[in-house]
Amino acid sequence: MTSWFNGVFNAEEELTKAVNEQQESYVNYYATILPIGSDYFIAEKDESTGIDGSILMAPGSKRNNAQNTVTTPTGFNAVEAKAVRVIEKHSMILKGQERNSMIGKAYLLIGKSRFYQSNYFESLDAFNYVIKNMKNSPSAEEANVYAIIAEIRGGNIYDGQERLVELYEKDAYSKPMKVVIAKNYAQLLIDHKKYEEAVDPLQKAVYFSKDSDEKIRLYYVLGQVYSKLGKQQEAGEAFTKVYKMNPGADMEIKAQLAIAANFDKEINSYDNYKGNLLDIANKGFYLSKKNELYYGVAEMAYRAGNMEDAVKYSKMSLKEPLSDPYIRGKAYENYANIEFSKNNYLYATAYYDSAVTTFTDDRDKNRIESKNTSLKNLMEKHYLVQKNDSILRLAKMPQDEQNTFFTAYIAKLKLAEEQRIQEEQKEMADFQLGGKTTAFSSSFADPKSTKFYFYNSSLKSSGQTEFQRVWGSISLRDNWRSTAVIGNSIEKKELELTGGFNSGDPRRFELDFYLEKIPKEANELNRLKIERDTTQLSLGIGYYDIFENGVLSSKTLESLLASPPKTKEIEAQALYQLYRVHRDRDRLKEEEYKQKILTNYPNSIYAGYILNPDVEYITAETKEALDAYADAYAFYQDGKYEEVKTSVKKALVQFPTEIIIAKFSLLNAYAVSKTESQENFMHALESVAIGFDNTQEGKQAKHLLDKMKQMKDTPIDPEITEELLNEVPDQPLPYNPMNSNRKQLNKERTETE
Repeated sequence: MTSWFNGVFNAEEELTKAVNEQQESYVNYYATILPIGSDYFIAEKDESTGIDGSILMAPGSKRNNAQNTVTTPTGFNAVEAKAVRVIEKHSMILKGQERNSMIGKAYLLIGKSRFYQSNYFESLDAFNYVIKNMKNSPSAEEANVYAIIAEIRGGNIYDGQERLVELYEKDAYSKPMKVVIAKNYAQLLIDHKKYEEAVDPLQKAVYFSKDSDEKIRLYYVLGQVYSKLGKQQEAGEAFTKVYKMNPGADMEIKAQLAIAANFDKEINSYDNYKGNLLDIANKGFYLSKKNELYYGVAEMAYRAGNMEDAVKYSKMSLKEPLSDPYIRGKAYENYANIEFSKNNYLYATAYYDSAVTTFTDDRDKNRIESKNTSLKNLMEKHYLVQKNDSILRLAKMPQDEQNTFFTAYIAKLKLAEEQRIQEEQKEMADFQLGGKTTAFSSSFADPKSTKFYFYNSSLKSSGQTEFQRVWGSISLRDNWRSTAVIGNSIEKKELELTGGFNSGDPRRFELDFYLEKIPKEANELNRLKIERDTTQLSLGIGYYDIFENGVLSSKTLESLLASPPKTKEIEAQALYQLYRVHRDRDRLKEEEYKQKILTNYPNSIYAGYILNPDVEYITAETKEALDAYADAYAFYQDGKYEEVKTSVKKALVQFPTEIIIAKFSLLNAYAVSKTESQENFMHALESVAIGFDNTQEGKQAKHLLDKMKQMKDTPIDPEITEELLNEVPDQPLPYNPMNSNRKQLNKERTETE
């Protein structure tokens, strides 16, 4: 009686309190399936009490007097301290057996306290003591269950999970223990991504649970599991149950958003779902969560194919005050996805950047940064294709058409600039006529006065806090609230990438300023065309391999073939990539491109890939290419640079589809560096860097090119080219694939692409 009504009761109360505090401090990460139980919420050790596992008595032993002098413990340490005191004062071991059943409860509380702090192996000491020495105690059943779970959490997964499955299948325990067993079995299955199997134990845990908060969480996890399985209707039903159980402000909103995220346009009514979210957005505490609800509508609209609403409500979400960094980050990400789907890559990258700075979890940051880095790489290629297309199109125009085109462009430029000046003058006049300048200046008249906002430190501090809560981190710039500012900076960047002209250039209204920039030499036009083709090829491959967008990849590669490509190598690669994109997806297209390769390039490595997918081979043509490269390199060693360039030209015609062509191209660039201008050398390196990125040759070319560009912006010595060429290896990346099989060649080709 003394044990129960004093130490054990108080220890249980402390445990409940500590677990509740642990739950309240835990921040749910809704991007992944939530952990099911509170035992997954790792607690911090309370260092202030002076009590830890090293001075607490081990199960079955006594503390010495010196250890009784510690300060009053709190949290989980208080649980252990009270349980230890019960054991010390009330343990009754007669003839080797414990006669006080409450002692088993005390040891169980010690084990649970350590378990909830993720000290799994330490908790096993207490659980196993109960199991071995107090088999008839009411606590033995619970100790056995928690011991198995602690084994799994501690890393002994194989043995632990077998015993847990056995417990689940026997179904012989009390209802509270059935819930614990089912929850942890479900969590084990979810951790191993066995979502289909996890449904049954989750439903069982819901059925036996008597705790409403526990049921809410179980329903939410069940909805997430259904969503993973693509069962959107079942997921929506589970999340609806969460919403109806009054789960608390945060989870109630997240349940609404989860319902929206599982919207299926084939089953659900978009207008009804949208109307529901917009209706509650104007009620009670939902007013402060409008940005999240607008985000939910935007996501539904995107799923329903209603791009107009997707854009509208994404913008509305971003304009509302911030309530949850995760949802704001998702709103930025979704809007970036919309811009990406419309090929507005600059806007997409800008919003991905905003998502990275808004997300607080590194998992989200790393995911978006990785995606954005890849997109920026593709974006540069996309705009380079546009730029070269524009230049080549202008170069083909007769002189009079060029004059007409740029005359109209200059007139448009003048009109836009006149309108901008008029707007600026009007804004200034409104500011002065409105008396704002006088009122603003008078605010600073008396520094001792506390009426002016910025002289009151308390108001200033609270204002800064409130501003950051509402608007987040805003960079210092004019018109910071205006999306036009973002738009203007993006437009400037787009002009830069597409080769447009700076609006502030003093010669921008002169016709000759534009005409003199159009290339006329055949060599330069050929270089631009090859650069454009290799870049568009790389772009098409990137859409498929990086973003898994077969439609956009196919469209890009077909556009390349329609241009048509300058070289046979590019055409052959494009045909093979189209074959690869459509393989096992569109049999008619796959067969079409397969026959084009076999008909037009029967001896190419691509035909070999198609006809012999699992066979090691090197074509006779490959051996010839190796010999030709050896001859070209011998010319380079002998200083016969013109012969090198001649050999490379022949190789480009004779071996357009061989992997070794990248090495021919780099060797040609080195020969150019010895015989032509620095500018021509940079052009040659650009062709290699773009056409063969991710190969050794492409990386070497990019490295040299970056150094040259850096030094080009500063005064340099006339011998700069020679200094850079000191980095050129004595033997430019020789190629010897004789020990490589067909799969290795395919791997190198994939890396080249």
